[in-house]
Amino acid sequence: MRRTFLPLHAFTALCAVASFVAPAAAAGPMSEEKALATAVSILQGDPYGDTPQTVRAGIFERRLGPRHDTVCKQGADRQTWSFHVVVASPQTQPGGKIDGWLVLDARTGRIVCATLPFLD
Repeated sequence: MRRTFLPLHAFTALCAVASFVAPAAAAGPMSEEKALATAVSILQGDPYGDTPQTVRAGIFERRLGPRHDTVCKQGADRQTWSFHVVVASPQTQPGGKIDGWLVLDARTGRIVCATLPFLD
């Protein structure tokens, strides 16, 4: 019986391709740090804050859980990251407090729903 071996560079290339082809369903949720960075990038700008630090200061709660346990109130058990955002005095709405939620898909970082102005 004759055995054939792949050259090392071909084996390495095959492993690299396999890592990209892995099904997305096998991927778990984003880490809390990555989810927070995604939320900050979505919110950055008027009225939530012009710097990442300002935006982060307005995020008071973070939750990982199923979509049906969020403000979205519907959907499957798909995991989401929920962020409670409060801006006491937005520059564009003096005297008008912003208080709501941003809900992201825990794997992709896409917005699932939001109860915040300018994100609907």
